[in-house]
Amino acid sequence: MKKYLKIALSVTLLGVLLYKINWNKMYGHINMSDLPLISVVLIIFVFQFPISAYRWKKSLEIHELNFPFLSLQKILCMGFFINTFLPTSIGGDGYRALKTTPGTGDKSRGVSAILLERILGFLVLIFLGLIGAIVILREYPTPAIKMYILGVFLFGIFLFLGKILLKIETFGRFLNGTRWMNIIDVIQCNLQYIKNDRRNLLQVVGYSVAFQFLAITAIHLLFMVVGVETGIADCAFIAAFAGIATVLPISINGIGVVEGSLVFSALQVGIVYDQAVIVALMFRILTVPLTLICGLIYLYEVGRS
Repeated sequence: MKKYLKIALSVTLLGVLLYKINWNKMYGHINMSDLPLISVVLIIFVFQFPISAYRWKKSLEIHELNFPFLSLQKILCMGFFINTFLPTSIGGDGYRALKTTPGTGDKSRGVSAILLERILGFLVLIFLGLIGAIVILREYPTPAIKMYILGVFLFGIFLFLGKILLKIETFGRFLNGTRWMNIIDVIQCNLQYIKNDRRNLLQVVGYSVAFQFLAITAIHLLFMVVGVETGIADCAFIAAFAGIATVLPISINGIGVVEGSLVFSALQVGIVYDQAVIVALMFRILTVPLTLICGLIYLYEVGRS
């Protein structure tokens, strides 16, 4: 039932976005399309795959799990296909966790490695978006940009307070004997792995910065394709705002929600609605060829097993 509700929400949101388009103007924007720039965006999407695989590899190494890069690249690609096209409850990250669950020792290390690289990637994107929002605030003092800046600062305070609470003995005694204590023990165990390998942790952060910078650059280039002159700071805010929507489990692979968030954030920096919708749709459509390639790899591996 939840799956059908998510599909309905995705279709509804996309329908609303398309309904409000001025189609005559849209055709004009599309005619301005620059194929070389679109090709560059596709190349950026391709480069993001090995960066993601290296980031995941380093995160696994932090947890004392070693896998060949090519094997991780293949699993990551198949997980990407599962996330996009297959109506499964396991999801791409679940598939990755399944394939990297250690045979011995703490079984949670594979999951923790995925959570680490996902969380760091998300935090890097939010931070880059914060820098972008601060830079453009004077030119675009909209409530949405102000709320984003305030929200990020409040989120930082929340994380800081959470870290303090976990260290308070009284709080620990309150949880002692409950199932929450077992969860906290697992978290602390995996945090110890992370604390003991700062070198690989810095590499995970570095790969996250590279990945998110490429995503921001891709959005910047797509706006250039439709004739919009915008800055990297604008695109950093747009990417971060849309990125937050990807963590909301209310639609299939964020379809409709991400596009709507991208359009809304683009409007905050003075971009015309029709052009924002084109970029949002192009960003989604350009991932389809890569997803189909990953799908072929997935079908090949399933056929072998």
